[in-house]
Amino acid sequence: MKESLLALCLLVFISGCSSKEHTTAITVEEKDGLINNKGEVLVKPIYKKVFHLDNLTSNDYAHPNYVNFHWIHISDEKFAIVKNIDNKYGIIDREGNLKLKVIFDSIGNFFNGFAKIEVNQKFGLINEDFEIVLKPIYDGLRDVIDNSVIVRNFNKNKRVQYGCLNANNMNMILPLDYDMIYLSSEDRMRTNKDGLWGFIDTKCNIISENKYQYADDFSNKIARVQKDNLWTHIDLDGKELNKKTFSNSDNF
Repeated sequence: MKESLLALCLLVFISGCSSKEHTTAITVEEKDGLINNKGEVLVKPIYKKVFHLDNLTSNDYAHPNYVNFHWIHISDEKFAIVKNIDNKYGIIDREGNLKLKVIFDSIGNFFNGFAKIEVNQKFGLINEDFEIVLKPIYDGLRDVIDNSVIVRNFNKNKRVQYGCLNANNMNMILPLDYDMIYLSSEDRMRTNKDGLWGFIDTKCNIISENKYQYADDFSNKIARVQKDNLWTHIDLDGKELNKKTFSNSDNF
């Protein structure tokens, strides 16, 4: 206890020389809280750990009683991730008010207005108002890109299946029956279903049905695809550019 208070006093003394406000996490009797460089306690030390959304480096743990702290920035407001004694995570504001209940196994980075949440190895999403917009019911999901969310679940045969949600309302646009939906290239995503390849856009619209033996990513708005062991090319709308097909072809 004395060591924790000594570290706190030392921190306040050093940081008091600066007019710029800084915030740090402090530990008292193995509980974390927050103070600023004026010595004001912003959050009482009641949490097992206070985290931030970015990865901490080894330099953040320079002292055993406190760590450097980074706020979650949403617009001009600041928030922080906390962990309780049950190793559950939540979000508080700088006054210590609870914005998101401390019930989650993990909370991810905000990206394009959403952050992943995890409960019992299932994933969902919250928005920047800390509302649960997608309940944690999926075995995995990707970051929101251009109003779409790629989700995955294991089916009854323990086979991974992918689908696509509209991020505006979280409605399922493409069902969970794809073997893979790949990362986007030029706003198009390759899909694989029953061994055949096709394309969707980043709004979950089908651009090309799964009918090709293989398909490459788009490059310069053109993708190389294979059917009947021959190659041809399609544009961003899925239209085949060549009536003739080729025994081999490179990407554009």
